[in-house]
Amino acid sequence: MYGRFVGLDIGSKDIKVSLIKRGLRDVQLLQTIRTEKSPSPTGDSNSLAEVFKAYSLPKSDIATSILENPTSIRVIKFPFSDPKKIDQVYEYELENISTFNPREKIHGYHLVKNGTGSEALVCVFEKNQVEELIESYNESGIDPKIITYTPIAFGALNDLITGERPLLLIDIGETEISYSLFDESGIRRVRSSTKPVESFFNKLYHNGDSSDNSDFSKMSLGEDEGQNIREYLSPILGEIKKTIQFFEIELKDKIKTVELSGSFSLIKGFSDFLKDELNRDVRKIYIPELGADNSPVFAKSYAMALYGSAYKNGYLNFRRNEFKYTGVDHELRKVFMVPGALLTILILFLIYSSASRYYELKSNVNQMETQIAQVVKDTFPDVKVIPKPKLFMESEVGKVREKLDLIEGVQDGRTPLDALKDISSSLPESLKLTVNLIKFETVNKIRIEGICRSYQEVAEIEEALTKSGLFETVTRNQTGNAQGGKTKFEISVVLKSKA
Repeated sequence: MYGRFVGLDIGSKDIKVSLIKRGLRDVQLLQTIRTEKSPSPTGDSNSLAEVFKAYSLPKSDIATSILENPTSIRVIKFPFSDPKKIDQVYEYELENISTFNPREKIHGYHLVKNGTGSEALVCVFEKNQVEELIESYNESGIDPKIITYTPIAFGALNDLITGERPLLLIDIGETEISYSLFDESGIRRVRSSTKPVESFFNKLYHNGDSSDNSDFSKMSLGEDEGQNIREYLSPILGEIKKTIQFFEIELKDKIKTVELSGSFSLIKGFSDFLKDELNRDVRKIYIPELGADNSPVFAKSYAMALYGSAYKNGYLNFRRNEFKYTGVDHELRKVFMVPGALLTILILFLIYSSASRYYELKSNVNQMETQIAQVVKDTFPDVKVIPKPKLFMESEVGKVREKLDLIEGVQDGRTPLDALKDISSSLPESLKLTVNLIKFETVNKIRIEGICRSYQEVAEIEEALTKSGLFETVTRNQTGNAQGGKTKFEISVVLKSKA
């Protein structure tokens, strides 16, 4: 989807936005926006509408995700990787492996190629989750074109993460933990959970340490002040360890790198804490376009923007069936508006140039026709009416050329006398024949008509002319009976040209 595209990351405390511009060859990060949620006098949050209005953001070219946990995540393997073929069979496969009726849920898949075949990462949600999400956005005056699943969207960062693989990207936000597993070919497995994050905040509030919970950068895991935070993080740590163990069983390989994003990654010492606990290389995510400080904060919204703007068959989007997006591609229209206008101007210019040239040539033709008419009138003063001077002149020139051709033929070819001489010298003296006609049909083709005593003599005449070597070809056209029991004949010969 060419043009500007928005990636949305809506947390419990703030809104993060990444605005990109996708062109034919590259993607450009235009802006990142982070604003706190603020309730309106009526008690409803209107921050989202204010952000889109203040920054003139596209109101439909948007990618976002469902915040709740999915009902189910399934992996369906196929011996082929054509999305069109998979669309025809994947719902039947899902129905075979599900304990629920897929038609009562909203589901979709992200296609992962695997050798000659593929795997469909199928995510299933309740329909009311998508319906309520769309309604909440519509109340803010926006209509997202792409609604996906957060861990799947992180697959758009495949070319930007550089750690040794297999690699696990963990995004720990204010409401959920998202796990995206990458191998050498790209994203391979996904999952998410919300309970560990809820448990963290419950403990934080219960112990009266909630004063700084809106700013994770003020939290620390130092030896003294971080003891409580370490304890609060125990459900999250346990969840991470279980997920790593589960993924390693799936891969049959050890996860070598863990990259962190999201609000929790801003806690001082959090990366080192996980590194010691997991005994793996743990680092904050770094995306060059975002920079070191902004990469963990805007990784999710940036991934959403990349995933949504690159959407194609085989990508996961819950705007389907009854929730299908029906709006207009305003940004795409803007992208092609300027080239379209320039193309229209160019076409109009070419039409104008062609028309101008046409009328200029037409004027020249009219002048030439007037001159030709005058020349013809001067050349043929005896002809009073010449309706079409050009055609008349061409006809007269043709007649002159025919006469010239005849003269050249007589000059360079053989005369009737020469032909008679060649014919008479070719025939035996014993043959008695009378030549009634000798006619030049062309410059070198002669038709001979005459009378002899029998058909046998006609054959002898033809044979004698052929053997003489004076003619290119000798052809007997016809023979017939004549008066007095004689035989009339007609023979055509083609004279050899003079050396």
